[in-house]
Amino acid sequence: MERVLSRQELEESSRDSHARRKPLPCGMTVHTGVGCGYGCLYCYVYDMGFPARPSPYPLSGPQLAYALVLNPYVVPGEYGTLLAFGSVTEPFAEVSIARALEYFRYLRDYLGNPQQVSTKSPPPNHLAEEFKASADPRVDVLVTVTTLKHWRVLEPGAPNPTERFERASKLVKMGVCVTLFLRPVIPGVTDREVGEILDTVLSYGIRRVVPGTLRVTPRILARLSSAGVVDVGEVRRRLPRYPRGSGDQVTIRGSDLKELAAREAARRGMEVFPSSCTSNVSSHGQSCAACSMGPCGDVDKLPEASERDIVEASKVLGVRVGRVEVRGFRVLVECMDRPEKCGILKHYLISLARRVPVVRKAP
Repeated sequence: MERVLSRQELEESSRDSHARRKPLPCGMTVHTGVGCGYGCLYCYVYDMGFPARPSPYPLSGPQLAYALVLNPYVVPGEYGTLLAFGSVTEPFAEVSIARALEYFRYLRDYLGNPQQVSTKSPPPNHLAEEFKASADPRVDVLVTVTTLKHWRVLEPGAPNPTERFERASKLVKMGVCVTLFLRPVIPGVTDREVGEILDTVLSYGIRRVVPGTLRVTPRILARLSSAGVVDVGEVRRRLPRYPRGSGDQVTIRGSDLKELAAREAARRGMEVFPSSCTSNVSSHGQSCAACSMGPCGDVDKLPEASERDIVEASKVLGVRVGRVEVRGFRVLVECMDRPEKCGILKHYLISLARRVPVVRKAP
């Protein structure tokens, strides 16, 4: 990359957030654009400061690949850090779809990490082949649906769910892994429609589902209240606490709603995943036991992890460690270095060992 990019492009990559952000539980979020024009009432991206008028992300494909290589928390490779496209924008919006396809292609060719994308607008039919040719061969496409009846109110700028399903069905027929992203499950809305939603997606060939819980800010609560189709009183009753400010996202108590969706999906013979990352792991035929939801996938496919391997990896990273122990699905490491370096080691253990990292500062 350093031979391909100019000095200015290299500097832009090194200053970009992709070069320093820590991965989220779902993986490293890849931003294909800035902002979103769909205006979904339950969406938190506007509270994060992103605009309602989207634009393509400024980095080129080679620049983005270089930025991620620079990121000390990102592990490249087939069994490296999971990549999640679409967390703060619509990756296949008309204004940014070309940039998204470029990113899929360069990150597949230069890094090779498992790819997943969440979308309310799967690629149109004339671009479906290009998407398949650009993305990771086992990419997981999460098609987001919250409601069939109230989408015009709750998702005023998004495509009709029927259009989402039709495009998703095209991908299914092409052999692409497609998963229903039933998120957020809005109490009094999504739970009342869950059977109809699941029956509908099954008719389009989608047999996988990830239910997800609603997160709110004061602004989201106000918008949902004004919509007239959501019982905001029930949403408030489910809050463990009220959001402290405009940027404070609070997840409602929604385990019963997710369990309802999971039961209904299982009753229909669908494959249910507790989180988006578990779906990503499954679509790539891998396994992971790095959190309390695991082990996910086939445990026989967990990477081998010995104390010696971890000590050697720590040396390569330049992290000083003391006692190291692999105990079942947990890796216990006594870190003798700076907190920042211990944090880098923790993220490497998640990706390479796919086990729960317990990294403690040496006494």
